[in-house]
Amino acid sequence: MAGQLSVTIVEAKELHDEDTITGSNDAYVEVYLDDDYKQRTAAISNSNTPQWNETFQFRVEANQDHLHIKVYDDDGAAGRDSIGSAKIKLDAVKQSGSFDDWVKLPKLMGLKSNGQVHVRMTFRA
Repeated sequence: MAGQLSVTIVEAKELHDEDTITGSNDAYVEVYLDDDYKQRTAAISNSNTPQWNETFQFRVEANQDHLHIKVYDDDGAAGRDSIGSAKIKLDAVKQSGSFDDWVKLPKLMGLKSNGQVHVRMTFRA
């Protein structure tokens, strides 16, 4: 089912610390349906519990069934370190019209977590 998806990246908690120098991440979130159109939040400096409250709009095609979320530690000119990533199935939000939940960033094999991101979505066909 095609439609319009509104995604709000609210906040994160329990982020795995990738910044060994300052002890806190400069975290931002990259969000996308496919690799051709990625959007991202601003980087929040020195926080492992950042709050963004940033909303993004996506046109969802019928064959797109996952939202990808990747969380990074911004190291400025030195690049970025991956904190974690997750895929959210869009079936439920397409049916109900809304989603509001904490999404875990699983570690290897999903046994532990690199943190959680609070995501809100609305969908209109």
